[in-house]
Amino acid sequence: MHPTKKISFIATIVATLSAPLAAFAVYTGDTGINATASQAGLDTTPNQLPLVIGTIIKTALGVVGIVFLVLMVYAGYTWMIARGDEAKVEKAKDTIINCIIGIVIVVGAYAITSYLITAFNPPPATPSTAPSTPTTTQ
Repeated sequence: MHPTKKISFIATIVATLSAPLAAFAVYTGDTGINATASQAGLDTTPNQLPLVIGTIIKTALGVVGIVFLVLMVYAGYTWMIARGDEAKVEKAKDTIINCIIGIVIVVGAYAITSYLITAFNPPPATPSTAPSTPTTTQ
């Protein structure tokens, strides 16, 4: 591969992987949600350990998913530039098959993790508000 093409390919991959970082530029100041929740009588103290563990696992699975996507693009690129070379085509096919198997495993792990975090950390119960019976005055 020509050095200019190699640098261009690497720059494209780096730009693609760093583009989602712009989504992290989210306003994280006081939105007033805790004040509203406390006025509604809801518990505002988060259960930190399951939340942290769930966030770490979901982030790790997301990164692994991105790695599989990059490998899939690489395999497609390898197949395109194979120019009929059977060894390169077979290598690209094997990479694509392995990526699909890996993505299925990652999606399954993500689903199981999401279910378990939700099961062990249920949302706080809302206070029951029984409808009041109207009183009539005569």
